[in-house]
Amino acid sequence: MAVRQFTLAPCRAAGDFDTLLMEALEDLSVSWMSQPDGTVTLWVDGTEADDARGALLSKDIEIMAERDEPERDWLEESAALRKAVAAGRYLFDPHEGERASPPGRRRRIYLPAARAFGTASHESTRLAVRLLQRLSVAGLTVVDAGCGAGTLGFVARLEGAARVVAFDIDCDAALAVREHAASNGIAGVLPFAGSTAALSAVAPWADLVVANMLREEVLPLVPDLARILKPGGLLLTSGQLAEAEESFVVELSRAGFEVFLLLKENEWLATASRKRGART
Repeated sequence: MAVRQFTLAPCRAAGDFDTLLMEALEDLSVSWMSQPDGTVTLWVDGTEADDARGALLSKDIEIMAERDEPERDWLEESAALRKAVAAGRYLFDPHEGERASPPGRRRRIYLPAARAFGTASHESTRLAVRLLQRLSVAGLTVVDAGCGAGTLGFVARLEGAARVVAFDIDCDAALAVREHAASNGIAGVLPFAGSTAALSAVAPWADLVVANMLREEVLPLVPDLARILKPGGLLLTSGQLAEAEESFVVELSRAGFEVFLLLKENEWLATASRKRGART
């Protein structure tokens, strides 16, 4: 939709200029901003430009200049600023075509900035990827809890996992996983939209669960994640603050997990722990 931009001269009339503008333009779709030099920049829907012009002149407000503001794709401009991120054997690239980054010897995974999910650029995602590469997942059944775009599920599958379930409470996540799996040629990742309770309603069936979530998000899910895991199964977490390492490890221990590996990047912490005992 076209937008008309007006530059208004500093107000010489008595009273508040904002109040004057509100009175003149109250029935129109407009916004404005005062500039350091005293002028005002005003934007109005292009279909209402003539009405705005007449309303301004009726209040003796001087229009210094006006022009059509070009339409901009803000989502595209934002996506263009994103850069490919390398993590071990993988290159996570938000671009394709001419803007795609050469992967070199890494496996490129295309993750566009879409559906409000991440593009694997955050430290916590890189930490989780490092854990998946450091621990052998070959032949395992893996759950990517709170999967978002499916990044960690894809890595687990490419690292040799026999079966991957990528689940999230957001239905859009399941669609994103399906789309990204197809565009990257990755089979064997099953998207699931629902709760952890639904996944834990049967006997323990997973060998490894990976969850890249904030502490406040993951801790309430740990009991259900424990029920999903077979005895001796692995829980990988990322997205916790390193400064809270001690208390987070205590919480995992209380839930029946023994932490055996910690990784850190800047202020972020990732953990690998093993489920103790058998399911009760």
